Amino acid sequence: MKNFSPPVFYYHSVAPERSPEWVLNGLTLKSSIFEDQLKYLESKGLRTIFLDEWLTFRQGEARPEGSEICLTFDDGYLDNWVYAWPLAEKYGVRFTLFVSPECVDPRPVVRPTLKDVWNGKCREEDLETRGYLTWEELKQMQASGVVDIQSHTMSHAKYISAPVMTGFYYGGFKGLHPIWNANPGIKPRYMADALFERRLPLGTPLFKESSAVIARKAVISPEFMEEAAAVAAGFDLTDPARRPAYEEAVVEVYKRYKMEGKLCAGLEREEAARERVIYEVIDSKAIIEENLLKPVQFLCWPHGDNSMEAHKIARSAGYLATTSGKLTGEAREMDRIPRIPADFENSVWVSRQKFHFKIASHYRRQPYYAVWMVNHFKNKMLKRS
Repeated sequence: MKNFSPPVFYYHSVAPERSPEWVLNGLTLKSSIFEDQLKYLESKGLRTIFLDEWLTFRQGEARPEGSEICLTFDDGYLDNWVYAWPLAEKYGVRFTLFVSPECVDPRPVVRPTLKDVWNGKCREEDLETRGYLTWEELKQMQASGVVDIQSHTMSHAKYISAPVMTGFYYGGFKGLHPIWNANPGIKPRYMADALFERRLPLGTPLFKESSAVIARKAVISPEFMEEAAAVAAGFDLTDPARRPAYEEAVVEVYKRYKMEGKLCAGLEREEAARERVIYEVIDSKAIIEENLLKPVQFLCWPHGDNSMEAHKIARSAGYLATTSGKLTGEAREMDRIPRIPADFENSVWVSRQKFHFKIASHYRRQPYYAVWMVNHFKNKMLKRS
């Protein structure tokens, strides 16, 4: 296979336990499982590489020996500094970290890590973990040689992209982007905001969202939102039993606005949407390079959303490759990075077996590859049906 390359795994958050206060805690992999995976890599003699070396294999400039593996982290969470980085150093593992400048904590602070616990400087229960990394922390990670910082676009945002109602807000991760968009200043520290989920009223209608790099923003009629809020005022939405009647009433209002053609108050111009893609792709590269004094040549698309136009803008700006994300048909292109999820919700033993299976099947070792092919064919048939 001409453009065969080592497997690229992706993670997000690593911590001893999931934080019940964080709306995206499903992204957290237990640090005990992460450490066991690092032990596995060490025991098998697998060598972790950065994306620049990965690309030489991808483009046929070198041939992998079958022992290479690439680990990546998305988003730039504080726990990557606190837990993932010290554990990676401990086991001689390297990883790529994709960050969004708008999410970087602007404060000039450096928080303690697991290394400080090991050295007796603090207790593990005193470690701060909820938030994003600061530029100073990113500088230290980059300088260590263990981590390579690359771009995850500028904002990691999603916007309403169509006047299609998808549900109602009652807390949780569904309100993340509406709250971010209404309160952009809280983004770097939102995880530590005790009032975060209260910033969006219960029962707020939710609409179809798309990533900032592919969305043309749709503006929902303010009058519709006001009318929905007036309906909500007549219900105690803290009581789940009252919600179906409220939703039924709002759906009727929604249908009326839609039938009258008044639901969408405006659609973003194509030129403005393109300017935003340039901001997300090109400006993020410039800001990371300016702050870390290193080249940024790889781009990971948040949410997996991207387009051929966005990819072309990235390539023309100097990126060597971008992730394929949801464009699965692009996964075999030489300037695309197909990735494999590594965040498993299982016991340490089961997680290790899955990790082993994914690496072995990627390198087409039997019987793992045969099992993977059967499963792949089954999923393909199910999708067609």
